[in-house]
Amino acid sequence: GHLIASVVAVAIDHLSNPEFGSLIPQWVATPLAPATAIGLMTLTGLTHPPACACAVIFMMGEPEIKNMGWYFILMPVLTDCVLLIIIAVIINNLSKDRHYPLYW
Repeated sequence: GHLIASVVAVAIDHLSNPEFGSLIPQWVATPLAPATAIGLMTLTGLTHPPACACAVIFMMGEPEIKNMGWYFILMPVLTDCVLLIIIAVIINNLSKDRHYPLYW
């Protein structure tokens, strides 16, 4: 979900960026990114509404965030997703009664 939302946000930002032709206005692009992300997550069966925060943070972010461009997907989004999975695996496997993930 987070990866989908961040890819959508960066792609839509490029469509609204004056450097790349500004195909859509910024006032349309800002709400379009999380809406499109939710739609794509629903189509893929990976609906996670909090993941749309990635799209909102990027679209409404300061220049330091927007200047990251496609690197925003790698760091912080992908890095945070990997860390969350590692922590979930460790914590959920501390007990012998719980096993995470159930299958790979």
